Amino acid sequence: MNKILTEPKYIGKVVLYIVLKFAHYGLLLLPPYCYLLFLNDVITMQRFDRLWLIVGAYIVIYVAKTAVTVWNRRVYNQIFPEIAKEYKQKVLEKYIELDIHTIEAYTTGELQERVHKDTENVALYWQKKIDNSIAIISILVTIVILLYLNWVMAVISFLLLPLSFWITRYIKGKSNIEYERKRQLQGKYNDFMINNMFFWKEVKSNCLEEKKQEQFESYWDAMGNAFLKAHICWFMNRTFLAFKDVFLTKMGLYLLGGILVIYKMATVPVLLSFMEYYTDFTNRFLEVADTLMKLGEQEQSVKRVQELLQLPSPKRSFSLEHFESLKINGISFTYDETQENVLDDFSMEINKGDSVAIVGESGCGKSTVIKLMAGCLVSQKGEILWNHHPMEEIKRETLYPKVGFLMQESSLFNLTIRENLQFGRADATEQDMLDACRRANILEFIQGLPQGLETLIGEKGIRLSGGQKQRLQIARLFLQNPEIIVFDEATSALDYENESEILNLLLENMEEKTFIMITHRGTSVARCNRVIKM
Repeated sequence: MNKILTEPKYIGKVVLYIVLKFAHYGLLLLPPYCYLLFLNDVITMQRFDRLWLIVGAYIVIYVAKTAVTVWNRRVYNQIFPEIAKEYKQKVLEKYIELDIHTIEAYTTGELQERVHKDTENVALYWQKKIDNSIAIISILVTIVILLYLNWVMAVISFLLLPLSFWITRYIKGKSNIEYERKRQLQGKYNDFMINNMFFWKEVKSNCLEEKKQEQFESYWDAMGNAFLKAHICWFMNRTFLAFKDVFLTKMGLYLLGGILVIYKMATVPVLLSFMEYYTDFTNRFLEVADTLMKLGEQEQSVKRVQELLQLPSPKRSFSLEHFESLKINGISFTYDETQENVLDDFSMEINKGDSVAIVGESGCGKSTVIKLMAGCLVSQKGEILWNHHPMEEIKRETLYPKVGFLMQESSLFNLTIRENLQFGRADATEQDMLDACRRANILEFIQGLPQGLETLIGEKGIRLSGGQKQRLQIARLFLQNPEIIVFDEATSALDYENESEILNLLLENMEEKTFIMITHRGTSVARCNRVIKM
């Protein structure tokens, strides 16, 4: 059993979910029994006084089944989506813990697949495992009922079961191979799309549209082929089971039942109620077979998530409680070993409360310095010290909340304004958000929108102007309340008036913070008390 399912906050809900599932399957067994009573008591024995009792039983069963289904769905929503969310959180935390060399072993598409689809499949896997176990118990109960009603018909109907399981297992193996192939292709395709979205300007300037279109079509052809093969396997399994269990076996049982009725070895009511139970039996059997087919893909997701979570994390012993100083001593860095160093023996020191402008020509490594100090890159030489402790010893979960970034490229997402703000602080209240937006001078604009905080802003905030994007990101910084604010050409796309307003908003509202600005503009440099030239 999954460890998360046995946690105190889940175990009671899981038990209730199992009880409700058993109740649901138990209620499904009652209508055929009512049907048997109707045939025996009302039709055969003509005891019409029992009719209203049987009709009432049908109504009670229907109402109870509806109530159990609704209740079960509510309990489901309290368990499995939360488990998927926890796994997403665990995977993201693992990404933060791992060193950059381990992360680089995976493509961007692969990392995205693991944090999104695979984590959702893990929750689905455990839900299906529970459902399947309960369905199998339900099948066993139905088998006992069928044997009780007429053992001859029951035994004959069970003879083909081993063949069904063997064929299902064989097709499942083939299906797993195709689902894994499709997943790998999906990761490569996601990586391809992410790269093209980030470097679309280069694609257009180098006239690579036709080549990228060919690659796009090639990926979709390959994924479509894998998807088709996987679904052909599912269809073959489903078709076989439906043909055997619903057509051949049912027709054979009606023929056999008719013979048994003629020879007084069964009655018509028993035959008809037997077929009702047998229909429920085949439905459960098909449900289990379908689940077994789908579990193949989900099992692979479980393995991939476990493999990731079991990767050894670097031992980092120092927690950055408060920022005091940042020292960069003699670092050298190159993106490609065949090229010259972007940074060569570079050093700088920043202390708490400093306002520092880093200036230099394009390509001199200004942004690379920011990525190195954030741990997104690792230098080939030199060291980076936070509060006199090497970067390698700093616990990342204590570092990142201390630093807020405002970049030239928007870090806004195709979500609502509220959801974008929550990246600054997930537990921010409505009033916190409104206060942050007021301080960022964007509240009036948001309140003028028909949907207010629930307004979707498009990918990278495309529905907002440049100044509105920056103000929204500043509001998010206010919610985060970092100790260090990093500007990386954040105001280069704005005119001087908007730039001045953005800088005033930050500098006036976030006193006693440390500012690091990468900029070309003299107006921005003038706001800083120290300049580092590269």
